[in-house]
Amino acid sequence: MKHRNTKQWKGTEINRLNRIKIYHKLIFCLVMVSQICGYQSEIFAQQNRSLHGEWYIGTNPVAIPLGFNIKPESKRFLPILAGNEYGINLVGTYFFRPNQSIEGRLSLSNVHQVAFVGQFHLGSNYFLQKNKISKGQKGWYFGAYIKCWDFYNHFTQIHFHNISPYFSLGYMKEMNRLLFDFRLNQTLSVLSWSSLEHTRANADWMLSPWPEFIPVLPTITFTVSYRI
Repeated sequence: MKHRNTKQWKGTEINRLNRIKIYHKLIFCLVMVSQICGYQSEIFAQQNRSLHGEWYIGTNPVAIPLGFNIKPESKRFLPILAGNEYGINLVGTYFFRPNQSIEGRLSLSNVHQVAFVGQFHLGSNYFLQKNKISKGQKGWYFGAYIKCWDFYNHFTQIHFHNISPYFSLGYMKEMNRLLFDFRLNQTLSVLSWSSLEHTRANADWMLSPWPEFIPVLPTITFTVSYRI
């Protein structure tokens, strides 16, 4: 009886230590995001610029074909060029300052006959080139985002939920009322849980969509938006 209690105590202690490690990783990611965002906010806080209040509505055209029946080889590699977005997607961007914007991204699609993926991104971009900003252009920027997505299996009716922070580095070009946006996205970590019974949430570093092949691999996102 004592031997059984000792095993249970050891199992509980191991789970507790694993949870502590997970919390440390998440706290570290949040601190990194807040430090970088705070650094950029401090840089531009000295600039007395009026609020623009510009709204843009757009889409990621590279992701749209992934919602249809295409060759399996294309669905294996094309998501890297689509920022891991699939099918129908909508992007909303609000420039509340000439050098700062808030962006939301929504994507809903059947990845294949078995699974449906819905995802939402929310973050902010900070622009670096003062000369382009003063001329009403955009230029180089970097941003910090949080991505949430649900991988739903139609057959088993099980939801797999995920939350992941990531950084982006990109370039925006404005032409008349159109805004062209090209960026690289680097995921940091992921917190996952499911609706399956007897499972628990877990978190780990995730620097690549294919960590078993390439340990660090950023994705690419191309967005075309229209100023409304």
